[in-house]
Amino acid sequence: MHLPALSLLLPLALAGPIKFRQADAGCTDTSMKNFAWTVKDFDFHANYIFSTPAHQNSWGYTTFDLYNPADKSTTHCSAASNQLTDFFYGTIQYACDDSRANFNFSRPTNQLGVYQSWNCDDQDPQYPITFTGTGAANLQLDCSESFYQNPNWTIGAIYSRRDITCVLADHEVKPYEMTAIA
Repeated sequence: MHLPALSLLLPLALAGPIKFRQADAGCTDTSMKNFAWTVKDFDFHANYIFSTPAHQNSWGYTTFDLYNPADKSTTHCSAASNQLTDFFYGTIQYACDDSRANFNFSRPTNQLGVYQSWNCDDQDPQYPITFTGTGAANLQLDCSESFYQNPNWTIGAIYSRRDITCVLADHEVKPYEMTAIA
């Protein structure tokens, strides 16, 4: 008597779970709403080495990973400079591993500039949207210095060495300009 009614419900009971729409915003929505890059493990360090009292060989280095939340990509960015005395002045664009991203850095102000373009095809794969963003952030760096001068210096030895090291840190960089071309 109730068997026909139960047989109608059986296919529904055996069906798989209902798939709910993913909570993550798509590439286009993320690009258009509150977009910000994440700079992961930003590092600045520098070495000022004098092999004699008059001969200096000094370099500054910066490195970090740039995460784009829209296309969920990460690219590695790094640069080295021997431009004394702060090495980085925000005047040179350095390329990241992904050629669509580059950056500049000013050590006197600790300002990091980011430029990146990316494509989103989640709205219409046949006509992807190309986004380009330019942003900047003043980084709060926690740096320390050490200095050593060789009291018994002789030719061929290091006369003095000054090192600057900063704690690795994550930072958010918001764009101040965004364009989209469909």
